[in-house]
Amino acid sequence: MRYGIMVAAAVLITGCSTVKPEQSEQTAFKRENCIETRCVVTYHQAAPYWTEQHQRFCPQSQFMEAWGTEPEGTWCCTYENGQYSKSGLARPFMKSLPAGLMNAELAALLYTSFTLGSGFEPLSMTPGPVVGIEGRQYESFQLAARVDSPTITAYRNRVSGRIELVRLTDDKEIDWLAQSYNLRFHARLNRMIPRKIDIFDIRDGIPSKKLLIEFDYIDIQ
Repeated sequence: MRYGIMVAAAVLITGCSTVKPEQSEQTAFKRENCIETRCVVTYHQAAPYWTEQHQRFCPQSQFMEAWGTEPEGTWCCTYENGQYSKSGLARPFMKSLPAGLMNAELAALLYTSFTLGSGFEPLSMTPGPVVGIEGRQYESFQLAARVDSPTITAYRNRVSGRIELVRLTDDKEIDWLAQSYNLRFHARLNRMIPRKIDIFDIRDGIPSKKLLIEFDYIDIQ
């Protein structure tokens, strides 16, 4: 029991990699120039559910790590170059939340929205048509992905020049739109970072979008 408590505390402090000693050298490399965040997350269902998460974004290595503690226990997940792994997320209440608290699709969409919204752009983006969304004009770009992966499209505002929207769809059950906003200047990174990301279900179209999840970043290091 004491060991379990120690592991849970370690995960809260430093993330999933703490319980994977065999990956310590690789993880140390990945953490160089990473962005450490703490956020309040609101999951919208029959009644809103509020919780707190830690998230680490490493744009140079295309790596993201998220972790937290719920009444059912501690959880963590990683997303790296399109590969997703998780621990502790199979509990009943967590699975009942939108995106199962943090499934592979949400991790991919969140990583893409946060990093692109912060001005970190991937090496490969295929230009698409200019589209109008809610009265604004956007240049669209499709991100490279594996054949079996969801399609991710980024939208750059033609006026501000920044990527504000990211869409993820698997052409089956998921069609989500992420919007990043509330930019604040980050001195260490010397760039503007979004303090808010909203995730919408747009299966019935953008005019009928449904708010699923809100990420409110209260601390960014």
